[in-house]
Amino acid sequence: MIDNNTFNRFENKGQPQQSIDTKIVAAYGLGKCPKLAKQIAGPDLDVRRNALIVLCDEFQNPLTIEGCCREGVISVIAEMVSDADFITRVRSSQALALAARDSNGFLTILETESIPLILHGVDDPSEIVRGNVYNCLLQVTRSNIGVETAVKYKVVVAFVKACGNEMDSLKPIILQAIHNMVGSEDGLLLAIESGAVSLCIQLLKKSPTPQSEDSNELTFSDTDLQIISESARTLGFMCFDGRAKLPALQFGAIAELIRLLKIPSLETVVKQSVTIAVMAITITDEGKIQIYKNDGVDCIMALLYDDSKIVLLNALKIISNVAVYPRNREIIVNDSTCVVKLRKLVKSEDPMISRHATIALAAASWTP
Repeated sequence: MIDNNTFNRFENKGQPQQSIDTKIVAAYGLGKCPKLAKQIAGPDLDVRRNALIVLCDEFQNPLTIEGCCREGVISVIAEMVSDADFITRVRSSQALALAARDSNGFLTILETESIPLILHGVDDPSEIVRGNVYNCLLQVTRSNIGVETAVKYKVVVAFVKACGNEMDSLKPIILQAIHNMVGSEDGLLLAIESGAVSLCIQLLKKSPTPQSEDSNELTFSDTDLQIISESARTLGFMCFDGRAKLPALQFGAIAELIRLLKIPSLETVVKQSVTIAVMAITITDEGKIQIYKNDGVDCIMALLYDDSKIVLLNALKIISNVAVYPRNREIIVNDSTCVVKLRKLVKSEDPMISRHATIALAAASWTP
């Protein structure tokens, strides 16, 4: 009697079916990255699309990124950001955004001078492609060498131009990248020349809405909060340079910043960014005057009671700035609680708070 095992050994099997040409079969070891590179660069559109899916999955692995960089994949997918095929543009830009997070991918993007090719994606009709491009270049600008290279190819100019007409959901990413690039001298000059100051002020003009029909409490959407916070942070960073202060004053930055600080429900993270911008701009005489003209002294004094140490320190620095102007100083001195609060803060156990409170009190108490 033949048992089942013996029968199975001699069983006739059908011929194996031929694999689908466009199916991407995994390769292993040293052959994986060269095979992917060949499939991505090949002429068959379906093979390319499928290979790009695999590439995005594989780019979660730093070793694969390193191997694909050696095989020249970065240059190839950078050119594909402008491809006529939509799916190719989406997947290649996604792969670049993933690569830029990795040190090998980041350096290869710089070394292969791929930024001008990637930058073409800023004008893509698809928000998915544009978002991937913004994310990629944001990662590039997180280091000094990346900032220098991005500024060299005028990424900041393209981003300032794009931000004004971009979807709100993508604006915070652009603003973060602009913030990084204005840390460079050349980047700052290009940003100012491109209208970055007026752009940031325009983006501050978001208005809160009631939480409900029966509520008097105003609130911003999460996206609006991000836009306002990143705009104020970028504006403040630029305005630490005197060349940005003049256009900031001309375009009404103080009025918009004070308007925001007068909103009782303004989130702490936004107040931190807004007060940094106010602090930078009020170093100038005109900034001090505009604080008075926009009834800003009272809301600045109210920040002395804020729970955030950053907001409190910024408020103390702003008071030190604006108290130099006699009309501002008069309001501070005549307030029944401000000087008392400053004296308490002078005695704070936190040496930084105590030091800045001492300076603010001296500025408010000065007499000619």
